[in-house]
Amino acid sequence: MRKIAVVTGTRAEYGILTSVMDAIKKEKGLKAGFVVTGMHLLKEFGNTINEIRKDRYPIWAVVPMLKNTKTPEGMAESLGRGVQGMAKAFEKIKPDIVVVLGDRDEPLAAAAAASHMNIPVAHIHGGEVTGSIDESIRHAITKFAHIHFAATAKSVERLKKMGEDRWRIHLVGSPGVDSIKNKKLMGRKEIERKFGFNNEKIILAVQHPITTEYKVAKKNMNEVISALLQLNEQTVYIYSNSDAGYNKMMQQVLKRARKNKKIKLFKNLNHILYLSTMKNADVMVGNSSSGLIEAPSLQTPYVLIGTRQSGRERAKSVIQVDYKKAQIVTAAKKAMRKKLGKVKNPFDPFGDGRAGVRIARILKKVKINEGLIQKRMAY
Repeated sequence: MRKIAVVTGTRAEYGILTSVMDAIKKEKGLKAGFVVTGMHLLKEFGNTINEIRKDRYPIWAVVPMLKNTKTPEGMAESLGRGVQGMAKAFEKIKPDIVVVLGDRDEPLAAAAAASHMNIPVAHIHGGEVTGSIDESIRHAITKFAHIHFAATAKSVERLKKMGEDRWRIHLVGSPGVDSIKNKKLMGRKEIERKFGFNNEKIILAVQHPITTEYKVAKKNMNEVISALLQLNEQTVYIYSNSDAGYNKMMQQVLKRARKNKKIKLFKNLNHILYLSTMKNADVMVGNSSSGLIEAPSLQTPYVLIGTRQSGRERAKSVIQVDYKKAQIVTAAKKAMRKKLGKVKNPFDPFGDGRAGVRIARILKKVKINEGLIQKRMAY
């Protein structure tokens, strides 16, 4: 039985990875469990490890990692703590393959530890352009990883240009889209009841800090909140992630947004409720990657604020603006007026909701040998 350890450190990442876990469960000869770390273990972000327990997925290890990530120094210290914790967890679990996703410190810690222990690393969503420290982390994970599950055709080409062997790279699409295709999402009336809304416009807002801009996090967040207050629409606002600057951002959100009863604040929404809210929102605003990856498949327009996703592939339903209240307001109003037809999503190249299935089948078939472990530049 091949053991697959799947690392999750955030609520968003967990929702995406459930598709992979479900597919692995159906493959004979494979078994998988989560290594839970990062924001999942923190009360201020909703203790979302409880969502994993509620969904009854196996948890093979818990790795406390984040401590005082309000500054870049704190993030760096947490990364070191994470590498140590992952090494101990993998020594206990003895997985055959470690699966990581994206561009955060939690998967970087796992990839660094596993590769040093000669455990193959499979990376989902490599080869993408995002800017900030996130891009550096993503590409660092690529060089540690032995198997690449690319979401887009352009990502495949970038991975090849980074010197990765073509046989290691697999175009699978984004497992984040799988739930949209395969699970039943809530309708508009149910969302209205859930949040105490009426049939007026709904905005979904998620704004995360940017490590390279943490000194101006408060200023930038003020522009976003000012825009939401001026729009004065029914709004579901999800707390930011734990990166440097988040505390200054959330201070502004809690201080100013609470004064408007139309804005509902949440530390976390479970994956299905989050996607259902996105589906029924008239517009999504912020800088979350879900606005680029999942929202187009739900035909929900997205106002992308700032530099966090700069250069990343996007559908025509995305409008990018600066940290300027006027720009945000204008773009949101335009998006809410415009009716979207079918939107082509670059992160859903096959359109079948089977990214998780592709990943599971490759994890089952890949030969684990010296040729897989020993890496070198392909040119």
